[in-house]
Amino acid sequence: MKKPGLVLVGTPIGNLDDLSLRAARELKEADAICCEDTRRTGKLLAHLQCSPRPPLIVVNEHTEKDQSERIVSKIRNGERIAMVTDAGMPAISDPGEFIVHQVTKAGLPIEVVPGPSAGITALVGSGISSRRYFFEGFLPRKGGDRATRLQEISRSRHTVIIYESPRRLSKTLQDLAEYLGDDRRATIARELTKIHEEYFRSTLGQLAQSLSSKELKGEIVIILEGAPETDKMSDKEVLSALSEAKGQGLSTRDAVREIAEISGISKRVVYELYLSASRN
Repeated sequence: MKKPGLVLVGTPIGNLDDLSLRAARELKEADAICCEDTRRTGKLLAHLQCSPRPPLIVVNEHTEKDQSERIVSKIRNGERIAMVTDAGMPAISDPGEFIVHQVTKAGLPIEVVPGPSAGITALVGSGISSRRYFFEGFLPRKGGDRATRLQEISRSRHTVIIYESPRRLSKTLQDLAEYLGDDRRATIARELTKIHEEYFRSTLGQLAQSLSSKELKGEIVIILEGAPETDKMSDKEVLSALSEAKGQGLSTRDAVREIAEISGISKRVVYELYLSASRN
């Protein structure tokens, strides 16, 4: 007898053969399946020769909140609801987090069927330390939020996982090189588990230069080496050193360059600190 509840099912990020036996069984036996795109999930169910297939409920960034009450009601009525995204684990830069919150808030059971994750796949194949890391996901596209995140990443001693679209990759690599420095090691992974899977391993400066003219396709994951284990200056110390340098007659530009060299912090981050302090 099937137990009622929400079952989060990790699905392949490329190669359909990566779907686990348990995941296949859950999808075939579910009373309904929440999915981002019925066409993508339909292809996966056809690959599993799932007939008749369970009803599909579209749950994407536009419909997740509206569908949450319906899903909670179905589970309360004894149904077992599977949730998938187009690829990878639900709720990781994909729909699912809100519904999981609502189901747990209602005191209803949740199970997770482990499966592929582009971020973890790229991390372990990157050649960069996987001992301590954090998942950044997609960066804000522009404005102060983007600058703030880039500053935080520049100081992190943990390996960082970032998702990016092909059309924004060049700009993001340029920004990362500016904030983290040209010499920071990074790996770009694309089309993971697919026929045209590729890894590009180098420094941010070299990657920004070499990939600027390439038209990459497919999903992109950026893996960034953490900041070196050095005794970097605090923000207060950087601002104090800037003030002292300017007091000695240096221009803002020259003072920023000098403090960046002394502190080991990128010029962009030093300048952002200066601008922030000037506004306050």
